[in-house]
Amino acid sequence: MMIGMTARRADREKPVRRPVAHEAGPNDPGPTARHLARRALALLWLGCCLPAAGAETPDAPPGLLHPCQLPTSEDEPLVDETQALLEETGCRAALWLDGLFGGEAQIRSAQRTSGYVESSVSYTQFDGFDTRTRLRVRFDLPNLKERVSAFFGRDDEDDFIRDRTEAFGLRSQFPTLADRDEWLAGLGYGLPSSERLQADVKVGAASLREPRAFVRMRLHYNAWSDYQNLVYVRATPFWQTRDGIGLTLGVDYNHVLTPSLLLRVTEVGTISDITRGVDWLSAVILYQNLRDERAIAYQLFARGETDAPEPLFEYGGRTIYRQPLIPAKLYGELVLGYSWPRDDPAVKREGSYEIGFGLELPFGRGTHPAAPAATPPADRSAEPPPDP
Repeated sequence: MMIGMTARRADREKPVRRPVAHEAGPNDPGPTARHLARRALALLWLGCCLPAAGAETPDAPPGLLHPCQLPTSEDEPLVDETQALLEETGCRAALWLDGLFGGEAQIRSAQRTSGYVESSVSYTQFDGFDTRTRLRVRFDLPNLKERVSAFFGRDDEDDFIRDRTEAFGLRSQFPTLADRDEWLAGLGYGLPSSERLQADVKVGAASLREPRAFVRMRLHYNAWSDYQNLVYVRATPFWQTRDGIGLTLGVDYNHVLTPSLLLRVTEVGTISDITRGVDWLSAVILYQNLRDERAIAYQLFARGETDAPEPLFEYGGRTIYRQPLIPAKLYGELVLGYSWPRDDPAVKREGSYEIGFGLELPFGRGTHPAAPAATPPADRSAEPPPDP
């Protein structure tokens, strides 16, 4: 109950304005130089764009708008312009890709394309400055099969393939050690599931420079649930052409303290051909709903690798505050933390503070993946692209 009751999730499920094809009147203004410049600025702000997916989508009849096209105006805010551009491009991509498998164009399915863009900058005494931009897009492929979906985006390759997108227990866009952000794309298939057991398989490729194939299966089992408690277990076997095979196991216990407070205890470990023993994480997180889409999360964590020269790499705490800058359109995150990292046992362990700021721009219809302070990251890896 608590996990699905956040205001942010309810807001995301509000339908997005969606035009139907209509005739363009003789007095309808065409795209002016200012309008085109705003679109160019939106793309530059994102720092990335989808592949030219819309180039080969079926054109609308003369005088009609493309079914994916959203109405815009010259004086529309830049955030709205960017959302419309992303949604339209994703919709065209879905139509184009689904059309490769034959059948009629599934307009309604393509219009349900959704995703988000995240950008952040952070500083830690241990790592210095770092920046990150993430993109995730998810869409269904009804002409291929009901259970098949596609995903595309940019994220940490290892986190996604190993199903470790919890980012030390709090899913945040802030960079962490040894991040390897790459472009990811592929297909997902939802296996027959029940209320207690869900399973899916993902097949795809990572990196544009040196493409690497991967396969990942994910099992999620709700071991126990009642009005105040939820225990779930997940198992994720995976394989990648470069790093070989591996397995991630995780257990999470969630307890509702009050209508606005939720406590989570999480344990997760990964063993693979390239890990030194078990790559493990332990965390305790307290989520507080502040209403009006505002929330804060407090975390204590420890992580390491059992057979590494320094088996306890880091322990510490952090706080993440989430605030809507433009309700239902643009969100900001502020992170403050302090930890004691060490990767060389011969070096004295010293404290390191962390500060960062991030922006998140959701687009499209549907549930937007969770961010740390707003809702517990119970299953973020099952959403766009790290998990549609």
